[in-house]
Amino acid sequence: DTILEINQLPRSIAIIGGGYIAAEYSHFLSAMGAKVTIIGRNPQFIPEEEPEISALAKRELQKHVTILTNHEVRKVEAANKGKKLTAVDRYNKKRTEILTEEILVATGRAPNTDILHPEKAGIKTDSNGFITADEYMQTSQPNIWVLGDADGKFLFKHVANREAQIVYYNAALKKKIKMDYHAVPHAVFTNPEIASVALKEQEAVDKFGKNNVLIGFYKYADTAKGEAMALKDDFVKVIVNRNNGQILGAHIIGPEASVLIQEVINLMYTENQNSAPLNRAMHIHPALSEVVARAFQSFMTPDQYHHFLKEHSGLPIE
Repeated sequence: DTILEINQLPRSIAIIGGGYIAAEYSHFLSAMGAKVTIIGRNPQFIPEEEPEISALAKRELQKHVTILTNHEVRKVEAANKGKKLTAVDRYNKKRTEILTEEILVATGRAPNTDILHPEKAGIKTDSNGFITADEYMQTSQPNIWVLGDADGKFLFKHVANREAQIVYYNAALKKKIKMDYHAVPHAVFTNPEIASVALKEQEAVDKFGKNNVLIGFYKYADTAKGEAMALKDDFVKVIVNRNNGQILGAHIIGPEASVLIQEVINLMYTENQNSAPLNRAMHIHPALSEVVARAFQSFMTPDQYHHFLKEHSGLPIE
């Protein structure tokens, strides 16, 4: 969090970590004029996202940022003009040295329960040190409640906001309302913007079986608004249950992704959780929202989708 305290832009900065925090800060700092290098341990850039979304995001961000994936930082030392990092490729063991003015560590968050010792109050924690809670957000100690990053479930402000509501209902108003995590969205504020909700394709296939999953795909460029904006590869991907149309997940990369995905999120909180209301509704033409509607009209099996992705989509595949 100390990155928020700087009052002068570094001429160069190395970011250790290849997730969404690294992506967002690399986008911001490079746009401000800094030379940015990302060093990620995972072979996939932004591994929280679908592989095809990560690949497109990496291609676009690499126009302004150096991105090293599958690299592990082994050493950091002082140099004549700043700091020197030594990173090693985890596959071929090749060493790379990066000279930089500043370093940002963006490798995730850890709890500080080792300092707070909640166990002294009878509050249980999980194996990672996060405070455990039941579905009503109550800890193992009656009348002690938890919300936000402390429970370790989804470390997003909007999730904490919802958890705060549940805690208020249950702790203050004495209701019994369960916290629902079945459709937790998130966004990555880069250029292009990314937004996702619920299951990724492989997760859906693992849970429901490949024969019970359909993939909907549509490019912004194939809508009137997308063509007018001269967009090329930005797209919407939706995942549904083949048997009942239940929406299992959605993933968007392109302008206003965090806004467009809300239409899908809202449907996932309806009784049937399917796209029927969206398919019946009129969508303004020309508007970006048409790309979401058309994704729900363009279904393929997973095998068909991957053939299309490889042979016809024109997208970078890693």
